Amino acid sequence: MSGAHAESNVLRAEGRAVDGTTVGVLLARLRRYWLLVLAVTAVAVMAAFAVTSRTPTTYEGRTSLIVSSNDRSPDQDAVLVQGYAVYFDNGAYQRQLLRTAQVPSDVQVSAQSAAASPILVISATTSDPETAQAYAIQVAKAFMDDINRVRAQEQAEQLVALQDQLDTALGSNTPADQAVVTDLQGRIEEIRTDQVNVLQELQAQGGVSAQPPSLFGNLLPAVVGGLFLGLVAALVLASLSRRLHSGQDVADKVGLRTLVELPRTRSREGWPEQEQRLGQLANIARARLTGPRVLAVAQPEEGSAAPLIARRLAREWAKQGYATVLVDAGGGILTDGRVATPLMRSGLLPGLSLLQLAPRSTEDAQAVSVSELSNLLQQEAQAGQYVVVAAPAVVQSAIGQAICQAADQTILVVDSDVTRVAAAREAVAVLRQMGATLMGAVVAAVGEDADQDASGTRPASSTAGRPSSDEPPPEGPHHHHHRPDLTARVGLAAADAAPSGALGRDAEKGRA
Repeated sequence: MSGAHAESNVLRAEGRAVDGTTVGVLLARLRRYWLLVLAVTAVAVMAAFAVTSRTPTTYEGRTSLIVSSNDRSPDQDAVLVQGYAVYFDNGAYQRQLLRTAQVPSDVQVSAQSAAASPILVISATTSDPETAQAYAIQVAKAFMDDINRVRAQEQAEQLVALQDQLDTALGSNTPADQAVVTDLQGRIEEIRTDQVNVLQELQAQGGVSAQPPSLFGNLLPAVVGGLFLGLVAALVLASLSRRLHSGQDVADKVGLRTLVELPRTRSREGWPEQEQRLGQLANIARARLTGPRVLAVAQPEEGSAAPLIARRLAREWAKQGYATVLVDAGGGILTDGRVATPLMRSGLLPGLSLLQLAPRSTEDAQAVSVSELSNLLQQEAQAGQYVVVAAPAVVQSAIGQAICQAADQTILVVDSDVTRVAAAREAVAVLRQMGATLMGAVVAAVGEDADQDASGTRPASSTAGRPSSDEPPPEGPHHHHHRPDLTARVGLAAADAAPSGALGRDAEKGRA
């Protein structure tokens, strides 16, 4: 594969891993807590059912008032009625109005204009149909009297003044006084018949309607509110979680860029996608190494993810035609400053070899120190081979830290099922203090995958119907679950055969 193609894979994989603004990242976080969202929504729905079942039926009584001015059109009166409705619905005014009408303060009253007409409908809601109608009439009369009071006082004052003038004019018999009497009588009649801006009773008994509790009216806001609260709770828990579930979590909580995220495979249909991601990882790592180099693959804490990723990465490079050496440096073998006897074996897959650090069988068996092993790995890389080291846990093993420091670059494997935020942060801090070069992180959930690989059920290639020469033989039922045995799973020949390179020559000396 060309370098440009490999770089494009780098950009695509990293863009998918670290883009925290995409809907997919949020959905992935919410999907982990879907049970919480469902539980909160269910509680809200049950609360809505309980409220509906306990809410009694209410009754609404109505009374109608009207403004019918005798010198202007009804549409002008309709505008005035809308103002009356707004004035009536003011909370402070309603409390005062209820006291004036001698209506209990817990009675709900309201006013609204009837469409675009000068009719004002006043309603009162109670738990009894008779009191609902009576309270509506009382409140409407109190409101009508309050609105008309000022105008009635003005009219009364005008009528008193005109009546005094009329009495004076009637006491005189002159023709001029008779004309004044006629004018005053006309003005008095005009004032008495003037109904401008006056609220009048249209229909006192407007009727009573029953209003049973609405299940839909309670259920809809309960579902919406429950979903909202559940989503907020899920996002808060995701941000506070001590586990690393995605590349965005690694970026936000650890500060390390994620190379690829390996999807969890729950069935055979998911294996091709995972194999595709592994191919992307192989291309990304090879592009970053810029040639045969030593690559360490390690986890923050002990687990099966790092050896598994190291094995798959080595196999992918070998299938692409690059000579690769896979080094198993874990399993509790590196316990002091002296490394056990290195054993080199060639794999069934052309170009793939395994260097296993086996326990020393005799006192005179060859042993190398960590520094010597690092030099040998570098010589092997200089011989034109890619070297992948499955290093011990970084936090728990000082030798694992030394191997990562000696390697050209290190991939930190985050197992989303077990890796803790604190351990990942500590591993990154230690490696950076030691001067180790961190290529990035790989996020995977391999607990289930490790079992499948150990039992030999996972296909070695996503291409159906093609035999795979690097497929490992199945292990027995008592396989190692904590840390996979790379010797049994990489597909090795029975006979030992060291690859061409310094490491192979030194290993052969150890077996001589």
